[in-house]
Amino acid sequence: MEFGRSELGKEYIKFCRLRFDAVHANELDLSKIDWFYPISLLPLGILMKERPDIHVIHPSDPDVSNYVNIITKSEMISYQRTYIPIVQIPIDKNRRDKTLEPLYSKSGHFGGANAFSYFVNEIVDNIYQHSSFSTAYIMAQEYPQKKFIEIGIVDNGISIPGAFEKAGFNFDDDVSALAEAVVKGISTKKDKERGYGLRSNIKLLTRGLNGECLIVSRRGGLIANGTMKTFYRMDDKSKFEGTLISARVPFQEGEVNIYEYLE
Repeated sequence: MEFGRSELGKEYIKFCRLRFDAVHANELDLSKIDWFYPISLLPLGILMKERPDIHVIHPSDPDVSNYVNIITKSEMISYQRTYIPIVQIPIDKNRRDKTLEPLYSKSGHFGGANAFSYFVNEIVDNIYQHSSFSTAYIMAQEYPQKKFIEIGIVDNGISIPGAFEKAGFNFDDDVSALAEAVVKGISTKKDKERGYGLRSNIKLLTRGLNGECLIVSRRGGLIANGTMKTFYRMDDKSKFEGTLISARVPFQEGEVNIYEYLE
């Protein structure tokens, strides 16, 4: 499948185009954008935070402009809202549950507390375990009419391929490194009790929660759902220094049994 045929892939390409233009023109023009998903708004919001010198032209649609302001500038998280604004994941691992609790609270509509919370917790735990990050952010948006929630997580760490390099693994390219983690379940941790990490978590997402995800880590890309995993070699314009993960989980009542999907 072509990268841009997936809605997640299409939205990531939109982010890359806007990022490229912003960095080269010192201006982020959002005037023609009439819709944002977390996969594009999260990294754009981080760009705005980290590059205040870039002039931002806000969306022409006042509702979209207001939404961008709320998501990128709000520091208050309400359990009653359909969104989790862009919030920083604390460096101190012991403080992460307080940050993630508003997201965990939505689990009842998306496969139950055990499965949904486990999936989110494992993604964040991988950041602490492997990435050597200095900043990481999370955002989420629930879409009641579309009947899914999208979660975006970004860190500026050494990337999945970089973590393998640090652990002494040698791969031909970043795509191969990402494929080893996702398909074969190779981990940079030697602790056998860690299981198969990313592979198990993607299996839980795509088969247990019936979701889909996009991962871009340096030049390695992946789009996965319940029927396929497709890897991509990202070019200079679409590579991501660090790791970006976006996951969509559809609405479903009941509790998913995580042990059917963990290895």
